[in-house]
Amino acid sequence: MNNSKAKTAAASTANLRHSVGPFRTEPSSNDDSTDNNTRLTRTQSQHGAVGNESDSQVPFPQLHAEDEAPTSWLIPRVRSMLHDSETLMNSTRLGRKNKGKGAHVWYSSYTTIDWLHDDIREQARLRALRAVGGTKGWWLNHLWDPIQGWLLVVLVGILCGLFAGFISEWSELLAGWKTGYCRADWRLSKTTCCRESAIDCEYWYTWEPRTLSRVMIFVCFGTIYTLIAAVMVVKSATRVTVANHGVSSSVETKVSPTVKLAYYGAGSGIPEVKSILAGFVIHGFLGVRILLVKTFGLILCCASGIITGKEGPMVQIASSLGNISTRIFDKYYKNEAKKREIISAASAAGVSVAFGAPIGGVLFSLEEVSYFFPNKTMLRSLACALVAALVLKAYNPFGTGKLVLFQTTYDMDYHWFEMIPFVIIGVFGGLYGALFCRINMAVNRLRKNTRLGHYPITEVIAITSLTLYCSFGNPFTRIGLGELVGSLFQECPVRDPHGPYNSDSDDIEELLCVSGNQLSEYMPLLSMLAFALVNRAFFAATTFGAKIPSGLVLPSMSTGAIFGRIVGSYMEYLTRANAGHSIFAQCPADSRCVIPGIYALVGAGATLTGTTHTTIAVVAILMELTGNLIYTLPVLVGVMTARWVSEYFNPNGIYDMLIEHAGHPFFDTKTQYIHTRRTAAELMQTDLETICVDFENENTLSLLSARLTRIAERGLSDGGFPVINSRGYLQGWIACTELEFALSRCHSLKPTTVCFFNNPLWQMDYLAHDPNSIPHFRMPLSYVKARDRQKKNSLVSEDSTSDPQGHIAMLSGFGKRWKSLFASQEAGNSDNYSSVEPPLLAPVTADADSAGNVLPSYQSNGHTVRSDSSSHSGESSNSGSSNTQSNKALQQTTHNTVPIPYFQDRPNDFTPFVDQTPLAISPNAPIELVATLLGRLGVSCLCVVDKGIYCGVIFKKAYIGYAKELEEAGYIH
Repeated sequence: MNNSKAKTAAASTANLRHSVGPFRTEPSSNDDSTDNNTRLTRTQSQHGAVGNESDSQVPFPQLHAEDEAPTSWLIPRVRSMLHDSETLMNSTRLGRKNKGKGAHVWYSSYTTIDWLHDDIREQARLRALRAVGGTKGWWLNHLWDPIQGWLLVVLVGILCGLFAGFISEWSELLAGWKTGYCRADWRLSKTTCCRESAIDCEYWYTWEPRTLSRVMIFVCFGTIYTLIAAVMVVKSATRVTVANHGVSSSVETKVSPTVKLAYYGAGSGIPEVKSILAGFVIHGFLGVRILLVKTFGLILCCASGIITGKEGPMVQIASSLGNISTRIFDKYYKNEAKKREIISAASAAGVSVAFGAPIGGVLFSLEEVSYFFPNKTMLRSLACALVAALVLKAYNPFGTGKLVLFQTTYDMDYHWFEMIPFVIIGVFGGLYGALFCRINMAVNRLRKNTRLGHYPITEVIAITSLTLYCSFGNPFTRIGLGELVGSLFQECPVRDPHGPYNSDSDDIEELLCVSGNQLSEYMPLLSMLAFALVNRAFFAATTFGAKIPSGLVLPSMSTGAIFGRIVGSYMEYLTRANAGHSIFAQCPADSRCVIPGIYALVGAGATLTGTTHTTIAVVAILMELTGNLIYTLPVLVGVMTARWVSEYFNPNGIYDMLIEHAGHPFFDTKTQYIHTRRTAAELMQTDLETICVDFENENTLSLLSARLTRIAERGLSDGGFPVINSRGYLQGWIACTELEFALSRCHSLKPTTVCFFNNPLWQMDYLAHDPNSIPHFRMPLSYVKARDRQKKNSLVSEDSTSDPQGHIAMLSGFGKRWKSLFASQEAGNSDNYSSVEPPLLAPVTADADSAGNVLPSYQSNGHTVRSDSSSHSGESSNSGSSNTQSNKALQQTTHNTVPIPYFQDRPNDFTPFVDQTPLAISPNAPIELVATLLGRLGVSCLCVVDKGIYCGVIFKKAYIGYAKELEEAGYIH
């Protein structure tokens, strides 16, 4: 008998040790080795219990909703057997509750994260880690925990380099099959095959037209490639339910949800990655399935010859690798804010491998993609981009052994008279960027609002066939975008000025270099470049946004490079035809004066800036692309001119416009607004339903479910409900996701079951359960007086064995009901609560303080609890030894604290999900303060209170809608 009770008490103590902390573990079958053999498990939705029966006897309510995470089917959870930082959170000596912030469930799709809440969770984890002493604590704090982030960015960099090399190698191979194949080895691309040939491309076999012409073979191959890619994207589409209204400052009273198909594998991916890094949640976008679709679809699209680039999709692929890799460490996997640090570094690696430009990738992530970019993230982004570039160089997909894609050998400096054409190219880049954005957004609206969007595969086939058919006749449009841009950047060799010009040649370098000084000799080149300019510009604007993986960077650069080459060729003609003019006095006699390739370089940067509004990153990328720093100033002149011209017509770049088109709530912290509303009261929403803790009849399961339905109909499923008392004072905030999860735990209860939101016992420490930590305004007044009296007189319990720390004596004024709950557990009699199913909570009385505030109390419904130690006298002779062992174990486990019985599996107690410290401001607070709090702190909503009384709420979505209205009205600075 004694041994059985001792085992029961020991099991209860061991279970308590393994139930606490934000990550829950399940004890192994061997109770003696529980401390050394634990494994992470998911919390069951029913009553919050796991499979082991002894686990249901833990006296603390185990409501760890943050463990309800989507499981991974590809990468297993990697664990360190000796130094698992998450195991530390299971120790009763470590970790504290995020004071008053409540438990947190996983974010739903198409909602925004709470940056402040995630930061508080991270601080709680760090404090728990610092509490570990000895050699193990030094190892965890100074080595294992800090190195996790670096290990992740190195791993992501390696994966990005491998993926980029694989994509580049196979896209070039498949692109060559449109014109022929290598007879020496069919796995070699045309460039590699010709490089290994002793004679000019003797191993390359070009398709001979028999039944089909060369143009038809060219078109058929490209169409088949894009058809397969489009089918992959369409088949991987995800059905999502969204509100059919856009972001608006006025929240509608009723909104009909719309079910639509989200093609996560299509497009560039940069707008969505930018929204995710800003705190938006899109489940599945950075998952394994879309990663595979994007990878193989990008290979096919780049090989098809249509006007798409791989730079944007590479950012999504790298971000997916970063997101998947965070599942290795719960430090990043279970904290959305920390996870975005790795995704930011991964996006930099994506640009790095796309261009071979690690520094440009970091700057692109900083300037265009990332929302929050501290110094630590910048260093990790640089490390990730560096590792990715080194791996790509080692992979050597093109067989050149070089990382620089378009290496140039300019040996001539620029002249001052060339600044005028550089400015002209910048103006063209700005105008082209503005026109491209307008046309592309018009086409996207056409896809969205007409029946054109119902036939995505047909649209892709039509675009591909038309593009390839119109491009085959021109040598500049027949080749791929990368090869075209590289040729336009190159410098012409010195040739005989009186040599003939062959306009029928297929050699791009020969076509670009004219040796004469007559305009008629330049006209064939200028006419072919003009056709290529119109062709690339038109199909780039119509192709981007189709249901295939398609990037924007290289198509924009190719258009600008073509225009720059046109200007450069004309400037070359002017310097030759007017060699003795005073304007060209700086030009050497009988020698070349300008390099047309420089103008193509400036044009590529100008059009890319005009389209994306990116400046510093573009300059850095171009310098790393060409390996030339001499022409940094001309590129800057063209880029800045394009930015000014483009901003005059379009305040936002194409990525921001696509975010707005998709309806993602992106909070722009860079734009300065001229506010038309002055205070928070003018923006707050006052008609939101509330939850009153004093009116229990209004808080039944059925009524709460109805409230969730109504708020979802208003398009506020990512919002929540303010928790107030009967006098209107704000008591807390519960988000819709938390309330929905809490209700899902009550599926076995009756719809009329009352739910509670202000259990005072949840005000105590998350692990320690120290009664002294209960705040005065959330506990019965009798207990407050008893605690003060105990502090004054230093009361000590007479029975030091059953109450070694004097907690029961301190509870003498707390009331018989509360004293019995603590006393029965402190006595170590676990049979008192293990033999019956833990009851639900039910209200019985309401204490009142001196100010008249109602303080609800609770009791155990339907079960009798023995009130004091005298009730156990009949068993004292048989269970004395077991009680002594239990008390010692409990004292050693809880460290001078009092465990709470009867609150483990109360699914109708929603207190742990209530944020009891919501961020609140005054109705008279200036609107600038509202913008600062929503943008800098990253909170999803602000409660408006007047002297503690709830007045309304300001959602981040409402402020974003208000900011959009200011932009449309021109109230920006």
